[in-house]
Amino acid sequence: MSGAADELPSGDDPSANSVLTGTISFLNGGGSLGTLLQGAIFGTLVSFATGGVNLIQSAFGLVIAPLDALASSVTQFVDSAFLAPLGIIETTAEASATATASQFGPFAILVGVVLVLGAFWMITQFLEQSETSDTLPIPGLGDAPDIPGLPLGVTEENEDED
Repeated sequence: MSGAADELPSGDDPSANSVLTGTISFLNGGGSLGTLLQGAIFGTLVSFATGGVNLIQSAFGLVIAPLDALASSVTQFVDSAFLAPLGIIETTAEASATATASQFGPFAILVGVVLVLGAFWMITQFLEQSETSDTLPIPGLGDAPDIPGLPLGVTEENEDED
């Protein structure tokens, strides 16, 4: 066996003529029909095994791909909804702290504490007004709905209790 007899037709070229030509040249070159059939059977079994593995991978991919997309979208949502605004607040706080420190020197910490306490006092004053809702306003939304068993807001002085 030499040359063409050592090489079985691989079927890489999908045309039927090339496969048939390769098979004929294999047999004419001294190759045996048993070797040809053995290669065909082995190739068929390998094809089925490869197809089965691809089917299993596709089935798992069908389940895993949406979960990966969901995890990615949740991560992007958290980054855009919480971390980006916090970055803006952090940057403005640093700029404010730098400006306050340059204006007030060693007393900047006292000014910062007074500003934070003043902001809390203003929020408390807003919430204690009887003509306002007892929740912080959210643009575009009305008052928070009453949920039975979960009191929202604060009870005002002289306010009728249910």
